[in-house]
Amino acid sequence: MSSTLDNHSSAKIVRLLNIGESGTAKTGQLASLALAGYNLYILDYDNGLDILANVLRHKDPEALKRVHYETIRDKIIKRGKGYEIKSPPTAFARAGDVLTEWKADEFTAKDIIVLDTLNTFSSAGFNAATFAAGRLNQKPQQSDYGWMADRVLLFLEGLTSDDMNCNLVVNTHIRYFDSDDETGMQARGLPAAKGRQIPQNISKYFNTVIHSRTIGSGAGTKRIISTQPQGVIEVKTSNPIGVKPQYGVENGLAELFKDILGSTPSSPTK
Repeated sequence: MSSTLDNHSSAKIVRLLNIGESGTAKTGQLASLALAGYNLYILDYDNGLDILANVLRHKDPEALKRVHYETIRDKIIKRGKGYEIKSPPTAFARAGDVLTEWKADEFTAKDIIVLDTLNTFSSAGFNAATFAAGRLNQKPQQSDYGWMADRVLLFLEGLTSDDMNCNLVVNTHIRYFDSDDETGMQARGLPAAKGRQIPQNISKYFNTVIHSRTIGSGAGTKRIISTQPQGVIEVKTSNPIGVKPQYGVENGLAELFKDILGSTPSSPTK
């Protein structure tokens, strides 16, 4: 039997890719979601949650209890005159273990899984790829990039599958690609990750892609969230009629979620 659109997942959850240069407050923006009553579960690959903790501690210490996280990074050790990744690398595989420990398959529309950031997550995947090929801390081969990309995209496909009934936010930086006459690709600013396969394919897993950016200069500088294309950077939203062209970063994500879904969580805690 066919389904009808009144029961489509787009009416219940948000799957959002937030792209922006470093310093555009992508991590800090998450505070508005916790303040709005969402439960956040953060896979922290950047070890950069200080700003989020400080904002919530200042605005509503109770909201800190709604933010769950695990900082995940491969260990770096001193070797001779330099540093290298400790073998075996574990950070990439750890993401799946953490989601299992959190019982993510039981999450609801009041919960948000956050991957912060795609850049560092793909680097962890690359470490796993080179280790599997016996080339950890050695010169990689092209096949290592393919192994990594396939598994990173498979992980994201799992997070955005119909079995996941919760929201998803993935933060990432921007990687600029020049035009390529051979492939016909125009110059674009794409989500940053290792290799070329992930940047060119990842957006299809998300129903909303936003651009966090800085406008103005000096005392007039401000950070905003754009839901409309800006130059070579493409964005999209699952509710183009209901969302505004831009939002301020302080409350922007919570306002965007409300404009997309038409509501906020009915209960602040689980």
